[in-house]
Amino acid sequence: NRPRLLPSMRLPTLGGLFLLIFLGAGSSSQAQGTQDAAVECFFNVVYVSFVDSGGMREAEPLNLKFFANQEPVHLSTRSGDTSEFFSHRGAPDLYFYHENGTDEEGNVIYQPVLSVSLGTSGQKLILVIQKPDGSLGARVFDMSEEVFPLNHAQLLNFSKQPMMVRLGEEVGAVAPLTSKNFPVEIEQRRSAINFALATRAEGQPEIIEMKRIAFTKNRRCFILVYNDPSEPAKIRHRIFPMALPTIVENRSSEELEAEDYEKYLRDYRSGEE
Repeated sequence: NRPRLLPSMRLPTLGGLFLLIFLGAGSSSQAQGTQDAAVECFFNVVYVSFVDSGGMREAEPLNLKFFANQEPVHLSTRSGDTSEFFSHRGAPDLYFYHENGTDEEGNVIYQPVLSVSLGTSGQKLILVIQKPDGSLGARVFDMSEEVFPLNHAQLLNFSKQPMMVRLGEEVGAVAPLTSKNFPVEIEQRRSAINFALATRAEGQPEIIEMKRIAFTKNRRCFILVYNDPSEPAKIRHRIFPMALPTIVENRSSEELEAEDYEKYLRDYRSGEE
Protein backbone atom coordinates (compact mmCIF):
# COMPACT_ATOMS: atom_id res chain seq x y z
CA ASN A 1 0.00 0.00 0.00
CA ARG A 2 1.29 3.41 -0.95
CA PRO A 3 1.25 6.13 1.74
CA ARG A 4 -1.18 8.98 1.27
CA LEU A 5 -0.13 12.51 2.20
CA LEU A 6 -2.75 15.02 3.20
CA PRO A 7 -2.49 18.07 0.90
CA SER A 8 -2.30 20.76 3.57
CA MET A 9 -0.57 21.22 6.91
CA ARG A 10 -2.35 22.76 9.87
CA LEU A 11 -0.33 25.75 10.92
CA PRO A 12 0.58 25.53 14.63
CA THR A 13 -0.94 28.15 16.86
CA LEU A 14 1.35 30.44 18.84
CA GLY A 15 2.27 29.49 22.37
CA GLY A 16 3.34 33.02 23.31
CA LEU A 17 5.38 35.95 22.01
CA PHE A 18 8.64 34.52 23.36
CA LEU A 19 8.34 31.31 21.35
CA LEU A 20 7.18 33.26 18.29
CA ILE A 21 10.27 35.47 18.33
CA PHE A 22 12.60 32.52 18.82
CA LEU A 23 11.08 30.30 16.15
CA GLY A 24 10.54 33.21 13.78
CA ALA A 25 14.19 34.22 14.03
CA GLY A 26 15.23 30.69 13.20
CA SER A 27 12.87 30.47 10.23
CA SER A 28 13.98 33.76 8.72
CA SER A 29 17.70 33.04 9.08
CA GLN A 30 17.25 29.63 7.48
CA ALA A 31 15.11 31.00 4.65
CA GLN A 32 17.86 33.39 3.64
CA GLY A 33 20.29 30.52 3.18
CA THR A 34 17.84 28.17 1.49
CA GLN A 35 18.56 27.30 -2.11
CA ASP A 36 16.37 25.62 -4.71
CA ALA A 37 19.07 23.04 -5.40
CA ALA A 38 19.01 19.69 -3.63
CA VAL A 39 20.91 19.42 -0.36
CA GLU A 40 22.57 16.57 1.52
CA CYS A 41 22.35 16.80 5.30
CA PHE A 42 22.97 14.77 8.42
CA PHE A 43 20.70 15.80 11.27
CA ASN A 44 19.50 14.90 14.72
CA VAL A 45 16.74 16.33 16.90
CA VAL A 46 16.72 17.81 20.40
CA TYR A 47 13.21 17.92 21.85
CA VAL A 48 11.85 20.22 24.57
CA SER A 49 8.21 20.15 25.68
CA PHE A 50 6.53 23.13 27.30
CA VAL A 51 3.18 21.39 27.74
CA ASP A 52 1.84 21.28 31.31
CA SER A 53 1.80 17.54 32.03
CA GLY A 54 0.38 17.69 35.54
CA GLY A 55 3.55 18.50 37.41
CA MET A 56 5.63 16.40 34.98
CA ARG A 57 4.00 13.18 36.27
CA GLU A 58 3.65 11.97 32.70
CA ALA A 59 6.09 12.87 29.94
CA GLU A 60 4.92 12.64 26.34
CA PRO A 61 7.74 11.68 23.96
CA LEU A 62 8.22 12.96 20.41
CA ASN A 63 7.21 10.49 17.69
CA LEU A 64 7.47 11.74 14.10
CA LYS A 65 7.93 10.32 10.64
CA PHE A 66 9.75 11.72 7.62
CA PHE A 67 10.31 10.28 4.17
CA ALA A 68 13.62 9.08 2.71
CA ASN A 69 13.66 7.49 -0.74
CA GLN A 70 9.84 7.57 -0.60
CA GLU A 71 9.83 5.36 2.49
CA PRO A 72 8.64 6.51 5.96
CA VAL A 73 11.32 6.65 8.68
CA HIS A 74 10.30 6.85 12.34
CA LEU A 75 12.12 9.35 14.59
CA SER A 76 11.58 9.48 18.35
CA THR A 77 13.09 11.03 21.46
CA ARG A 78 12.03 12.20 24.90
CA SER A 79 11.86 15.76 26.18
CA GLY A 80 15.34 16.95 27.07
CA ASP A 81 17.04 14.24 25.02
CA THR A 82 18.57 14.00 21.57
CA SER A 83 17.62 11.60 18.80
CA GLU A 84 19.84 9.40 16.68
CA PHE A 85 21.39 10.79 13.49
CA PHE A 86 19.46 10.64 10.22
CA SER A 87 20.24 11.76 6.67
CA HIS A 88 18.28 13.79 4.13
CA ARG A 89 18.94 14.16 0.42
CA GLY A 90 16.62 16.29 -1.63
CA ALA A 91 14.79 19.61 -1.33
CA PRO A 92 15.91 21.92 1.52
CA ASP A 93 12.43 21.76 3.11
CA LEU A 94 12.00 18.68 5.31
CA TYR A 95 8.49 17.66 6.43
CA PHE A 96 7.54 15.59 9.47
CA TYR A 97 4.27 13.67 9.80
CA HIS A 98 1.94 11.82 12.13
CA GLU A 99 -0.05 8.80 10.96
CA ASN A 100 -3.72 9.73 10.60
CA GLY A 101 -5.55 6.46 9.93
CA THR A 102 -6.07 4.87 6.53
CA ASP A 103 -8.17 5.65 3.46
CA GLU A 104 -10.78 3.44 1.76
CA GLU A 105 -8.06 1.43 0.02
CA GLY A 106 -6.12 0.77 3.22
CA ASN A 107 -3.33 3.26 2.50
CA VAL A 108 -1.83 5.01 5.51
CA ILE A 109 -2.66 8.72 5.63
CA TYR A 110 0.18 10.98 6.81
CA GLN A 111 -0.75 14.31 8.38
CA PRO A 112 2.02 16.97 8.13
CA VAL A 113 2.67 18.49 11.56
CA LEU A 114 6.01 20.25 11.18
CA SER A 115 8.34 21.51 8.47
CA VAL A 116 11.86 22.93 8.63
CA SER A 117 14.18 24.55 6.13
CA LEU A 118 17.60 22.89 6.33
CA GLY A 119 19.25 25.60 4.24
CA THR A 120 22.48 24.37 2.68
CA SER A 121 24.16 20.96 2.87
CA GLY A 122 25.97 19.92 6.06
CA GLN A 123 25.35 18.78 9.62
CA LYS A 124 22.23 20.23 11.28
CA LEU A 125 20.66 20.19 14.72
CA ILE A 126 16.86 20.57 14.78
CA LEU A 127 15.49 21.91 18.06
CA VAL A 128 11.83 20.80 18.19
CA ILE A 129 9.61 22.53 20.72
CA GLN A 130 6.17 21.42 21.83
CA LYS A 131 4.41 24.65 22.72
CA PRO A 132 1.89 25.03 25.56
CA ASP A 133 -1.04 24.51 23.16
CA GLY A 134 0.45 21.18 22.01
CA SER A 135 1.57 22.32 18.54
CA LEU A 136 5.15 21.89 17.34
CA GLY A 137 7.69 24.49 16.31
CA ALA A 138 11.33 24.11 15.34
CA ARG A 139 14.57 25.93 14.70
CA VAL A 140 17.53 24.60 12.72
CA PHE A 141 21.14 25.13 13.79
CA ASP A 142 24.19 24.68 11.57
CA MET A 143 26.55 22.21 13.26
CA SER A 144 29.24 22.28 10.54
CA GLU A 145 32.84 22.68 11.70
CA GLU A 146 33.09 26.06 10.00
CA VAL A 147 30.31 27.46 12.19
CA PHE A 148 30.84 25.29 15.27
CA PRO A 149 34.56 24.33 15.37
CA LEU A 150 36.10 21.42 17.22
CA ASN A 151 37.26 22.08 20.79
CA HIS A 152 34.34 24.45 21.36
CA ALA A 153 31.18 24.42 23.46
CA GLN A 154 28.12 26.21 22.09
CA LEU A 155 25.56 27.56 24.54
CA LEU A 156 22.02 28.38 23.40
CA ASN A 157 20.23 30.64 25.86
CA PHE A 158 16.58 29.69 25.38
CA SER A 159 15.62 31.30 28.70
CA LYS A 160 14.06 34.73 29.17
CA GLN A 161 17.05 36.09 31.11
CA PRO A 162 20.52 37.16 29.94
CA MET A 163 23.18 34.72 31.13
CA MET A 164 26.73 35.11 32.32
CA VAL A 165 28.60 31.95 31.39
CA ARG A 166 31.96 30.45 32.29
CA LEU A 167 33.28 27.52 30.27
CA GLY A 168 36.83 26.54 31.08
CA GLU A 169 38.83 29.76 31.15
CA GLU A 170 36.37 31.64 28.94
CA VAL A 171 33.76 34.00 30.35
CA GLY A 172 31.03 35.74 28.34
CA ALA A 173 27.46 37.00 28.25
CA VAL A 174 24.71 35.32 26.22
CA ALA A 175 21.52 37.29 25.62
CA PRO A 176 18.09 35.58 25.49
CA LEU A 177 17.34 33.76 22.23
CA THR A 178 20.98 33.83 21.14
CA SER A 179 23.89 31.38 21.12
CA LYS A 180 27.63 31.76 21.64
CA ASN A 181 30.69 29.56 21.02
CA PHE A 182 33.26 29.15 23.79
CA PRO A 183 36.72 27.72 22.98
CA VAL A 184 37.86 24.93 25.28
CA GLU A 185 41.56 24.17 25.79
CA ILE A 186 42.52 20.88 27.43
CA GLU A 187 45.78 18.93 27.27
CA GLN A 188 44.50 15.46 28.05
CA ARG A 189 42.18 13.45 25.82
CA ARG A 190 39.34 13.87 28.29
CA SER A 191 39.19 16.33 31.14
CA ALA A 192 36.77 18.20 33.42
CA ILE A 193 36.32 21.93 32.83
CA ASN A 194 34.67 24.65 34.89
CA PHE A 195 31.07 25.44 34.02
CA ALA A 196 29.04 28.20 35.65
CA LEU A 197 25.77 29.97 34.90
CA ALA A 198 24.64 33.21 36.51
CA THR A 199 22.02 35.89 35.96
CA ARG A 200 20.82 38.98 37.80
CA ALA A 201 17.94 39.10 40.25
CA GLU A 202 16.90 42.54 41.55
CA GLY A 203 20.20 43.98 40.36
CA GLN A 204 22.32 41.37 42.13
CA PRO A 205 24.18 38.44 40.50
CA GLU A 206 22.50 35.09 41.12
CA ILE A 207 24.44 31.84 40.66
CA ILE A 208 22.34 29.22 38.88
CA GLU A 209 24.93 26.50 38.38
CA MET A 210 28.58 25.96 39.26
CA LYS A 211 30.23 22.62 38.60
CA ARG A 212 32.76 20.80 36.42
CA ILE A 213 31.71 19.02 33.25
CA ALA A 214 33.49 16.43 31.12
CA PHE A 215 34.91 17.50 27.77
CA THR A 216 36.75 15.37 25.19
CA LYS A 217 39.58 16.83 23.12
CA ASN A 218 38.79 17.41 19.42
CA ARG A 219 35.07 17.14 20.16
CA ARG A 220 32.23 19.60 20.77
CA CYS A 221 29.28 19.96 23.12
CA PHE A 222 25.98 21.80 22.83
CA ILE A 223 24.45 23.31 25.99
CA LEU A 224 20.77 24.24 26.08
CA VAL A 225 19.61 26.69 28.79
CA TYR A 226 15.88 27.12 29.26
CA ASN A 227 13.12 27.93 31.75
CA ASP A 228 11.66 24.90 33.51
CA PRO A 229 8.25 24.19 31.91
CA SER A 230 6.70 23.29 35.28
CA GLU A 231 8.40 26.13 37.20
CA PRO A 232 9.10 28.95 34.70
CA ALA A 233 11.09 31.00 37.22
CA LYS A 234 13.74 28.25 37.42
CA ILE A 235 16.56 27.90 34.90
CA ARG A 236 17.52 24.44 33.67
CA HIS A 237 20.25 23.24 31.33
CA ARG A 238 21.07 20.13 29.35
CA ILE A 239 24.42 19.17 27.82
CA PHE A 240 24.59 17.25 24.54
CA PRO A 241 27.85 15.92 23.08
CA MET A 242 27.90 16.78 19.37
CA ALA A 243 29.40 14.00 17.29
CA LEU A 244 30.63 14.32 13.71
CA PRO A 245 28.64 11.68 11.79
CA THR A 246 30.45 9.83 9.04
CA ILE A 247 28.09 7.08 7.86
CA VAL A 248 24.40 7.50 8.66
CA GLU A 249 21.69 4.99 7.77
CA ASN A 250 18.04 5.94 8.06
CA ARG A 251 16.86 3.26 10.45
CA SER A 252 13.54 3.83 12.19
CA SER A 253 13.73 4.41 15.94
CA GLU A 254 11.51 2.50 18.32
CA GLU A 255 8.21 4.28 18.94
CA LEU A 256 8.20 5.66 22.47
CA GLU A 257 5.30 5.72 24.91
CA ALA A 258 4.54 8.23 27.65
CA GLU A 259 6.34 7.57 30.92
CA ASP A 260 3.81 7.49 33.73
CA TYR A 261 5.94 8.23 36.80
CA GLU A 262 3.10 7.64 39.25
CA LYS A 263 2.51 4.16 37.78
CA TYR A 264 6.25 3.49 38.01
CA LEU A 265 6.23 4.43 41.71
CA ARG A 266 3.15 2.25 42.35
CA ASP A 267 4.80 -0.72 40.62
CA TYR A 268 8.04 -0.08 42.52
CA ARG A 269 6.26 0.05 45.88
CA SER A 270 4.21 -3.06 45.15
CA GLY A 271 7.42 -4.91 44.32
CA GLU A 272 8.77 -4.13 47.79
CA GLU A 273 5.73 -5.64 49.54
